Amino acid sequence: MNEQKAKFTWHYYIMAFGALLAMLAATLGTIGGIVSGLAIAVLSHPKIQFQGLTRFVFYILFMILYVFAFPDPDVVREMMAHGTAVE
Repeated sequence: MNEQKAKFTWHYYIMAFGALLAMLAATLGTIGGIVSGLAIAVLSHPKIQFQGLTRFVFYILFMILYVFAFPDPDVVREMMAHGTAVE
């Protein structure tokens, strides 16, 4: 009955943000974006021993990879207009 609850910290917000990024990347089928979003989510877990500068550097690295994982805006517009993937 007297079990301690896990402390809800900022890590869980970043994990949810990483999962959201992965789902948004999945809508366009960008594998690099999905992997980067999931990596952010996993890296944010409180049990992972990355702390301080190391965790921050990996966050920045994965965010840069996430941004550059998407195709050009013209390709995205064409995908949205036709509803199919453009090769």
